[in-house]
Amino acid sequence: MIKAVMFDMGGTLEDLYSDEKNDKATAYALYEILQKHGIEVPYEAEPLWAIVGEGIQAYKKESERTQIELKPEEIWCDWGFRDIPVDKAKLADISEEIAHMWETTFYDRKLREHAAEMLKGLKEDLGMHVAVVSNTGSLFQVFSTLEKYGVRQYFDEITLSSIVGYRKPHPNIFRIALAQANLDPSECAFVGDTLSRDVVGPRKLGFGRVFKINSFLTPQKDIGKFDVAPDYQVTDIYDVYTILKKEREQGI
Repeated sequence: MIKAVMFDMGGTLEDLYSDEKNDKATAYALYEILQKHGIEVPYEAEPLWAIVGEGIQAYKKESERTQIELKPEEIWCDWGFRDIPVDKAKLADISEEIAHMWETTFYDRKLREHAAEMLKGLKEDLGMHVAVVSNTGSLFQVFSTLEKYGVRQYFDEITLSSIVGYRKPHPNIFRIALAQANLDPSECAFVGDTLSRDVVGPRKLGFGRVFKINSFLTPQKDIGKFDVAPDYQVTDIYDVYTILKKEREQGI
């Protein structure tokens, strides 16, 4: 029987989107943070972000290859600003502020429709252990965003790549989440928006159920062929609750 449901964050619990306006907004938000903290750089906002953003994208590509997540100070000092003369000690001190800004500015984010009702049903009706397992370069953004959405109270555990050092689909990030729940993989369901991260990882570890819901990120991350499939492909995240409720009633 399924006793826990674990969720990806961006693209799953949240709808997210990014375009050129987000990229430009990130450039000016980064520059504003640097100015606020008295950190001098030899570029204006947009030329600066052209260099820093390229470094961040290089890091993203490398982290997807290695499935290892660095801390914010390593990401921004060693990758984003690696080719820019800047006070690295000062930059390290504000790297989490920059990481949080990037996560919430480079992407427009909002809680998926019916997600709150779905979480309430899982927790209060079915008594599920509910968790987040998310790839993120920020230490605290997921916590504050769930609080902002008014759904933080539904989560028993939050496992982040930025804290544990492993990125989905690395098995260790799922193993850590399972250890926190004190449950066998067969007793857990996972819900995500990518085959490459959110279906491959749970499938290899033997999760009891795997759900997939498409997002803005799905076609970007699921390039190529994958020899795995979810148990359920849903279009409304509320279906996670209704499907698991029906299974519970059927004694599955």
